[in-house]
Amino acid sequence: MPAIKIITALFLLAAGPPQGVSMEDFYRHECEAGHQHACEKLAALSEGLMQQKRLEQRSTGFWKDINTQELMLDKKKPGLQDAYPLVMRDFFKMEAAAGSTETLDEERLPQCAMHYHNYWINRKLWYPSNDDGTPDWPAIYIYIVDHYFGYCLKQQ
Repeated sequence: MPAIKIITALFLLAAGPPQGVSMEDFYRHECEAGHQHACEKLAALSEGLMQQKRLEQRSTGFWKDINTQELMLDKKKPGLQDAYPLVMRDFFKMEAAAGSTETLDEERLPQCAMHYHNYWINRKLWYPSNDDGTPDWPAIYIYIVDHYFGYCLKQQ
């Protein structure tokens, strides 16, 4: 019986700790093995990662050119309804420069902006903010884009 425990322990030591594999690594491995479906998934994943990187970079860069004080409702609360169309127009401009053919639904934009503002300010009574209580504008940028694609476009 002790021999089995020793053999098991030696086997586990030889195998090493479990390794995590990212989806990108998995699809790359499967694609290199000749699975076309994995190659398609890898291409879509790579495009999504590039878009995410652009979004993260733009979420901070965008606010350098905007007077955020003009977007404030008072000393603490941001005017999310006014920020929404600015962010979405900027996002679609950035994506068009990257080759996207998607267009912004300008007709729906005011309703989306109002819903987003009411959700964060009136319903949740909270908004993305820094430790000092000031609005976290880069996070707000990302939340607005997420709201547009995740909620707004799905509404009839």
